[in-house]
Amino acid sequence: MPTARDLHITAAGAYEHVLNELIPFFTQEFGIAIQLAVANAAGVIKRLEAGEPVDVVLTSAAGIEHLVAGGLAERTSSVEIGRMRLGVAVAPGLPMPDLATAASVRSFLLAAPHVAFIDPKGGGTSGPFIAKLFERLGVADQMNQNGVLSKTGKHVVAAVESGAATCGLTQASELIGAKGVQFAGYLPDELQVVSVYAGAVTTQTRVPDLAADFIRFLKSPKSVEAFRNAGWDAG
Repeated sequence: MPTARDLHITAAGAYEHVLNELIPFFTQEFGIAIQLAVANAAGVIKRLEAGEPVDVVLTSAAGIEHLVAGGLAERTSSVEIGRMRLGVAVAPGLPMPDLATAASVRSFLLAAPHVAFIDPKGGGTSGPFIAKLFERLGVADQMNQNGVLSKTGKHVVAAVESGAATCGLTQASELIGAKGVQFAGYLPDELQVVSVYAGAVTTQTRVPDLAADFIRFLKSPKSVEAFRNAGWDAG
């Protein structure tokens, strides 16, 4: 049963795997239960705007800035957590694709019967970037016709795992270590989009000191190592 001393955290999906690994360590050290809610970037903002109890918010840097501007997050507490690149996953047993160049990625996408990717209109951080990527590669029409639109990275993974898609494209941290898929690698630098993610204490928190402790914990050497192992550029 949640209590006033629980720490309520709302995070974008890119954080989920590493938070599930790190939260037990924080809980053990501070003796505080954590209530974690995960949504896409738009969903994170909606939770705070709806007045849901949130102490720490973790989302894109742009999302944090939006919340600060709206009086929902403390600017002085805002800190960059890390940066994330786009990656590709394929169904288990399939050969790993060549992702070395834009040309090889284009060939791979065109050869895939169905590609799962973040819906550009669904509120996820990477959705609009992926849509522009498809346009740049000249494959937008094929992707719109045969693609599997996904609300979150979890849905991308589920589509590949179920066989609804043969491959998936989203933030790499949502694919690395996910069950039911093989992480095939990052997009090449010439196509890559780096998303900056940040965290902040909310203005409504009743435990500001504890919330600040959690953000400091995410910047500790143990946490930075966990972020890096999960595919983040963190430091």
